[in-house]
Amino acid sequence: MRTLHRTVLAAFLTLSLGAARAEPVTYTIMSKVSKVRFSLEHQGFIPVSGALKIAPGSFVFDKQDWSKSSVMVSMPVKMLDMGDGLWNEQIRDDRHWMGLFNTPTISFQSTRLERKDDTHGLLYGNLTVAGVTKPVVLQMQVNKMGRNGVSDLQAIGISAMTTIKRSQFGLDAYMDLVGDELAVDIQVEGWIGEDPDAAKEAMMNGDKGMDTGMGSMH
Repeated sequence: MRTLHRTVLAAFLTLSLGAARAEPVTYTIMSKVSKVRFSLEHQGFIPVSGALKIAPGSFVFDKQDWSKSSVMVSMPVKMLDMGDGLWNEQIRDDRHWMGLFNTPTISFQSTRLERKDDTHGLLYGNLTVAGVTKPVVLQMQVNKMGRNGVSDLQAIGISAMTTIKRSQFGLDAYMDLVGDELAVDIQVEGWIGEDPDAAKEAMMNGDKGMDTGMGSMH
């Protein structure tokens, strides 16, 4: 009888442990609310900020084993917004920034995600700006996982921050007026399901044929 009980208990534990193991989940990026913000010093007087939209795409997150997670995001350069229409126009028309606007996107491809605790980790990857690729490390935080109150779909919210030097990407114009260091703040919300606005967002961004799919860990 004891043998039977042990067998039943072992089987139950095996099933329970198997059920507890989460598989990697693919999330669709909600492009409408997901953004990258950055700030840099303006002649030392004040920090100025700008934003980039994140193009429609997807990423993979494994709650139990973060090392199985991966992400690749693209940001259309033409959607760069400094918060002022005239300033946006001046930057786009300035030949000193041609290197930035001659490439259609800024992109980030993850290489690995290192878990620190239940909600924090280090996201390693390659950032490509103006055709130059450099390794970066982002401080990542999982803000929330749960059901979205609007879509009724399972969702996840992630924040990631880092600091880069624009000069390392060949963007060294006006170094005496505008700071070299950029504080970068990435906010991404993903759903398990399709983004109903993805097609409209792609048309607005002019991203037809652009690769916005998920990357793989190496």
